[in-house]
Amino acid sequence: MPKSQQGQYTNVTLIDVQLASSYYPLLVDLAKHKHCLTYGELVERAKEEYPDRSVVQKAIAVSTGRRLDVVRMFTSERELPDLTSLVINKGSGECGVGFTRSFDPKVAREEVFSFDWSAVTTDFDGFVKHTETVIKPRKPVKEAKALELMSNHYQQNKASLPPSIRDSREQIVELIMEGFSPEEAFALAQQNGV
Repeated sequence: MPKSQQGQYTNVTLIDVQLASSYYPLLVDLAKHKHCLTYGELVERAKEEYPDRSVVQKAIAVSTGRRLDVVRMFTSERELPDLTSLVINKGSGECGVGFTRSFDPKVAREEVFSFDWSAVTTDFDGFVKHTETVIKPRKPVKEAKALELMSNHYQQNKASLPPSIRDSREQIVELIMEGFSPEEAFALAQQNGV
């Protein structure tokens, strides 16, 4: 795999890939029916569709953007329209900042809706297996320890963090629990639109 392609997997976790594999077929179905969902609605629909997948049952809406980045990698590698444009923010009615910073969501949705999805596989398994071989394994952290690490990092770096970082508390704790360092978790939360 080319080095530049490996770089896009740097911040991808196994949980990201597992959730993306659950979201992808739901997004293909949305594309076929020319509909959009909010982040929360996508998470709830995945929970209904996959009641036996514990990783799906634990999913939260605030970290869905990270999982959609993996779906975007998948569709991009296959030169498919960007299905992630179908997921919108409940408050703004548009895609999140992580998307709109790089893409025009209306144009992306037009491409998605005009594409013939009937011949596209909803199989994400090969991508999951491939991605598992290139992602950096991370050591999970229990929630109590993650909360402690987050709090310590926040206290030590409060002056340099934006006030809006508090809105990403759940996401930061989740990232630390997935094995990211507090520094990485705060940086990823800021990168994802804080």
